[in-house]
Amino acid sequence: MKRSIITFLISCCMLAACKSPKQQATGAANQLVVLSYNIHHANPPSRPAGFIDLDTIATTIRSSGAELVAIQELDSMTNRSNREFQLQLLAEKLGMHYRFERTIPFGGGAYGIGILSRYPIMETMAFALPNLEGLPTEPRKILLAKLDVKGKTILFGSTHLDFTNAELTLAQAREMLDKLQQYRTYPIIIAGDFNAVPEDPAIRLIEASLASTGKATDYTIPVLEPRKKIDFIFYESKHFKPVSDSVMRSHNYGSDHLPISATFHLIR
Repeated sequence: MKRSIITFLISCCMLAACKSPKQQATGAANQLVVLSYNIHHANPPSRPAGFIDLDTIATTIRSSGAELVAIQELDSMTNRSNREFQLQLLAEKLGMHYRFERTIPFGGGAYGIGILSRYPIMETMAFALPNLEGLPTEPRKILLAKLDVKGKTILFGSTHLDFTNAELTLAQAREMLDKLQQYRTYPIIIAGDFNAVPEDPAIRLIEASLASTGKATDYTIPVLEPRKKIDFIFYESKHFKPVSDSVMRSHNYGSDHLPISATFHLIR
């Protein structure tokens, strides 16, 4: 009798051991890690202009475990950044797919926004965001990518809104939401530097359509004593359930913004 009980218990333990890895793998398969990072063209604010440190940016991204990254303030072949294609170099260092979108010509090259992805990029679209007549400010865009994420097509976006005028930032947020309307058949995540704080009209408008990760006090700038949250990750709550989020406060050297990350559970 005792031998039968022992045999039964051993069988149960073996069965549990066999199931556990499968359950863990299923959980991991349904999770997605997203990062938003304004990298200040890889010029650490504590270093002089012209000092470029892409290795630190790559280390930060790698340590986050991010599978999708929205990047702002990228240089491409500019004089101030050693004539390097920054996003391509980051992609090579990290083994990721990439797309760059120029927002302005700058320094003999281009300056703009980009996306890094561990998953195949099926298609990309970029849209200009509006300006106000007579307001001298740089053009802004939103970059969208259709991605094959674990067998599911999702829409991931990177953007960087205006900082000079709250009315303009609101207009750009409204245009961004209008552009997203034609893609609402896909699960959507949009991340970036929105140059607005949670109580501003632009953020309130976006949050009427999309959920945001984190708290209003998850400050991202300035890096040493942060007191404003202007970097956000927005998502559709019917498709994604947030598991965790963080401001990477220890990564305060590489840029004048702190990176923010979020882990989502994909709702099938």
